[in-house]
Amino acid sequence: MLYPFWFSWYFFLLVLLLAPFDLLISLPGMLTRHVSLSLPKTLEMGEGGVVVLTTHQKSAFPARCVKIWLRITGDSFTVWRRFILNAEEGERYEIKIDTSRTGITAFESTRSWTVSLIGLFCLPSNLLIRGSVLIMPPPQKPPHTVALPRGIILKPKPGGGFSEDYDLRPYRLGDPIRAVHWKVSAKFDSLIIREPLVPPAHSRLIHAAKWNSPSERDNVLSRLRWVSDYLLKWNMPFYIRLGEDGPIAEIDSNADLMEYLHLVLDGAAHELRAPSTVPIRFAWVFRVDGNDK
Repeated sequence: MLYPFWFSWYFFLLVLLLAPFDLLISLPGMLTRHVSLSLPKTLEMGEGGVVVLTTHQKSAFPARCVKIWLRITGDSFTVWRRFILNAEEGERYEIKIDTSRTGITAFESTRSWTVSLIGLFCLPSNLLIRGSVLIMPPPQKPPHTVALPRGIILKPKPGGGFSEDYDLRPYRLGDPIRAVHWKVSAKFDSLIIREPLVPPAHSRLIHAAKWNSPSERDNVLSRLRWVSDYLLKWNMPFYIRLGEDGPIAEIDSNADLMEYLHLVLDGAAHELRAPSTVPIRFAWVFRVDGNDK
């Protein structure tokens, strides 16, 4: 009302054309913007780590920003956080990971929108991104370790043959002549046999109990890690089971243990590689629980 008629008319047309112009120039870019999430798979308790959100585009048309809600969940907590990322290619946003809690922390998008260049339109997208990190406590020796083997136990190799480890014993009827240790036999003036020794086929199981509290979780994971390090130091692979009905996996390295815990605690146990063979009965079972006694 305060402007001349001709100026008000052009201003009115500008307002009417602004909305379709904003939508027309931003729509291709809004439809092709997406966000990726990257984070480490494993962290030590208290170690620094970040989740990185990165924007990507398939179109050169502009957009203003991307709004995203992330749900952060753990064993005993769930929080929601809202983030606004510039829509430019390669725009990064870092989220610090809370490593004061052990176990799995998962990051999952729940809702996301792409905002037009001027900001008049907001287009929801079907952006579904998810990632999780396993936070491990330092190893802690369990209270009872008497059942653990104190070294590699070797046994005679079935059928004989060659082995780097061997034992010497007197000749017995039926022993092959090629197994005679001639130098030692000449020294003792009797036939001495070189008997090859090999480690027995492993049938060891670590059975970790499920926890009912954060303190029990810390105890189970730290003790499980210590026992695993102990056995692997002696080159003794083992089987592992978490809980009464948890899946069984064969552990040959520390990376196998971390992968097993990550998938089982994250609810993705179906992705575990099934062992080729599992003993019907185990030679010994070592149980790890979270009790302080």
